[in-house]
Amino acid sequence: MRWSRRGRLRLRGNWNIVAVTIAVAVVVGLPLLAMIGPYPVDPLRPDPNAISLPPSPTHWFGTDGNGMDVFSRTIEAAKLDVPISVAATLLALIVGVPIGLFATAGKVGDAVMRVVDAFAALPIIVIAIVAIQLMGGGAWNVILAIAIVGAPRFVRLTRASALALRSSRYVEAAVAIGCSPVRVAFNHIFRNAYGVVLVQATLTAANALGTIAALNFLGVGVSPPTPTWGAMISDGASMLIRGEWWAAAFPTIAMLLVIASFNVIAGAIENRIERVETAR
Repeated sequence: MRWSRRGRLRLRGNWNIVAVTIAVAVVVGLPLLAMIGPYPVDPLRPDPNAISLPPSPTHWFGTDGNGMDVFSRTIEAAKLDVPISVAATLLALIVGVPIGLFATAGKVGDAVMRVVDAFAALPIIVIAIVAIQLMGGGAWNVILAIAIVGAPRFVRLTRASALALRSSRYVEAAVAIGCSPVRVAFNHIFRNAYGVVLVQATLTAANALGTIAALNFLGVGVSPPTPTWGAMISDGASMLIRGEWWAAAFPTIAMLLVIASFNVIAGAIENRIERVETAR
């Protein structure tokens, strides 16, 4: 029996709801699980009698070259990596959106965009490494470095949206009745462009997580023994030569799962925005 178009759309919508629910559960649940605990094994306590053990009922994800439990450290790393990526994205959004809104006209706006374009043309990881080397390591400096890297995306996206909406009738009407530039920018322009910014924020959080992992992999992020996915992958890479895959595989899977979840959430937000605009 052939399904009706309405039935297919309903089934697709149900699957989307399930996917988004799982994605939100992953993004929120992993850090919460790390905060709540308890772990089967202390993630910071090495065991000299359990070095490089494969997955087992005692050590679910095996142990690394220092005798530390990979499962406990993988979950513990989520407590730092995911909040850092979200915090850096929020900081980049708070800085980038106002600059993008007010860089739509005049020589000052053009000069700002030239600086932003030149900055955005540089390799992201290089900028982040230089920023961290200048500021020093630690979680807060990693947040600042990632925010510096991510802010130009919000500046360019917000400016493009503002330019597209500036000629709208409701914006012209607001200017005509004497609304201040700040009120026009936030209450009339950004209010109708926040959807694309929200999608970009979710994607930026996913990119930030990858950048954080790369920084920790290179040893310029959060200092050990605090577990991070990038540092765990770096430590586990040396074990791959001996066929001991678990130390690098499980933190990689966890990181990719969170990145995929951010992308699923971004896709759901984008679909929602499209449905609202179509309904109008």
